[in-house]
Amino acid sequence: MITRKTLFLALIALGALAILYVIIRAMSPSPADKNPLAALAKGEMQETVFVAKPPAQPQATFKGPNGEPVTLADFRGRVVLLNLWASWCGPCVEELPSLDALQGEMGSDRFIVLTVDMDRSKAEAEAFLSKAGIKNLPLYRDNSFALAQALSIPGQPSGLPLTVLYDAQGIERARLSGGANWNSPESRALIKAVFPDAP
Repeated sequence: MITRKTLFLALIALGALAILYVIIRAMSPSPADKNPLAALAKGEMQETVFVAKPPAQPQATFKGPNGEPVTLADFRGRVVLLNLWASWCGPCVEELPSLDALQGEMGSDRFIVLTVDMDRSKAEAEAFLSKAGIKNLPLYRDNSFALAQALSIPGQPSGLPLTVLYDAQGIERARLSGGANWNSPESRALIKAVFPDAP
C-alpha cells in the first residue's frame, strides 16, 4: 500500500526531474545554433536540408558543354549551386528559368549555377533549353546518372530536381530535393550566407 509519505516523495522526485529537463533543454543549442543557415529555411527554402556531417564532394565525372569530362573539383574556388534536372521532370522544367535568371544576375568567376541534365540524349536537352529560352546555363550532362548516385545520402530525399549548395572549398552547405524558385529573396538569402560578396 502506498503511503502519503511515499506519494509525496515521488511527486518531489518528478518535479525535480521536470526542472532538470527544462534546464537541459534551455542549455542545449537549437537547430539554428547548430547550423546558422537553418534559420534561412523558410518560404521557398522551407524544405532545405542541412546535413550534420556533409559527405565529401562527389568525384563522379560528367560531360561539359563540349563533351569534355568534368568533375565538381573543376569548380573549386567558386561557390557552386549544383542542380540536377531533366526535361521530363515537371518541377525541373518549372524551376529552370529561375536558375537561369540567377546565373544571369550573379554568375561570375566566384559563383556559378551549375545545372546538369539527366536526359538520355544531348539533342533532347538542347531542344528543351532552346524552346524554354534558357540563355545563361551551359549544357552539362550526366546521362549515366553517376553524379546523381554519388550525391545520394541514405535517409535523405534524392529525386529530381536535386539542388546542392557548395561553398568555395567544395563543402556542402545545404541541399533541396524538389522544385523551388531559386531567384526568390529566400534563396538569395541562403546563397549570400555562403557567399557574402554576392551582388
